[in-house]
Amino acid sequence: MKKIVFDHVTKYFGTAKAVNDAHFTIQEGEFFTLLGPSGCGKTTLLRTIAGFYRQEEGSIYFGDQLMNDVPTHKRNIGMVFQNYAIFPHMTVFDNVAYGLKARDVGKKEIETRVLEALEMVQLSHLRDRIPSDMSGGQQQRIALARAIVIRPGLLLMDEPLSNLDAKLRIKMRSDIRKLQKELNITTIYVTHDQEEALAVSDRIAVLNEGRIQQIATPQNIYAYPENKFVANFIGTSNFLEGSCGNYDSVTQEADISLLGRSFKLRLNKPYAGGVKFAIRPERIKLQPDSAGSDRSNFRGEIATVTYLGEKVSYIVKLADGSEIDVQQHAIEPHQLLSEKQPVLIDLQLAKAAMFDNEGGEVIYSADRD
Repeated sequence: MKKIVFDHVTKYFGTAKAVNDAHFTIQEGEFFTLLGPSGCGKTTLLRTIAGFYRQEEGSIYFGDQLMNDVPTHKRNIGMVFQNYAIFPHMTVFDNVAYGLKARDVGKKEIETRVLEALEMVQLSHLRDRIPSDMSGGQQQRIALARAIVIRPGLLLMDEPLSNLDAKLRIKMRSDIRKLQKELNITTIYVTHDQEEALAVSDRIAVLNEGRIQQIATPQNIYAYPENKFVANFIGTSNFLEGSCGNYDSVTQEADISLLGRSFKLRLNKPYAGGVKFAIRPERIKLQPDSAGSDRSNFRGEIATVTYLGEKVSYIVKLADGSEIDVQQHAIEPHQLLSEKQPVLIDLQLAKAAMFDNEGGEVIYSADRD
């Protein structure tokens, strides 16, 4: 399968835009994830790619081939669904062979390809079992083998791990990622689980209310969110309100006011007005506020301490009464701060993001160096 191109694709349900002007390209062999909350349009977009829905505006291309009116069975796609959609009365072998039989593949080749697919998902020893007697993880492996056995040019996966328990989800997402890379198959993966998306994807498209908010690698989408929605949906962020003014067009700097302090930042574009900072909890540095401490940082007090073994989470009350979440990893017990302890806070603003007052546009982005 060559690259997948979305040329201003819009899909309506009544007057509502379930997908609103999707315009992007997925590269050959890429693991591309559609991520967002329920009702954001990610499954609708996936089903439009598959041909189950027909978009009202725009075009979809597989390579240079226009796919708008190509029926589903001629799109050379494999699909894995949330509910597995396997046949309970058929053996594992017959479930995986079903798509090949529908394509009139010869019996000998079916045998070879099914066993090859079952080997890939580590189920060859269970070829004669009935799926209803198997675990959820094993049933999902059957569905995956059935999707790849037809050697599709494109693999579509719709919330494939949501019915599994947490530990098995982690194992399965690792297996899916490994298999996808071995096959070098272009994969479009739908999930609402941001940790899952970060773990498996080459790139992620974050959707909200039918519109794509940002497309980037997992690392960049986490570190450099382009609006408040992305900063809030991917991971955890502290949001602090401030103001911006006196923009200098020569230095591109502006005066920033935050929590009673004033400083300068170099902006991405001219701006004046209210701003919202998004600061990751693990970026913030704390130290005890003792006599002789450097007072250039913000001040606060530890409100709560939650020790979680590999990390500790602090809720810190700021001077204005607002609270922020701060996380420290691999901390020694004797280094723990205590409740009601005064602290100095380095917000690491050079590694934060600052948005306009509506949160829709990034005005200052974190230092990538």
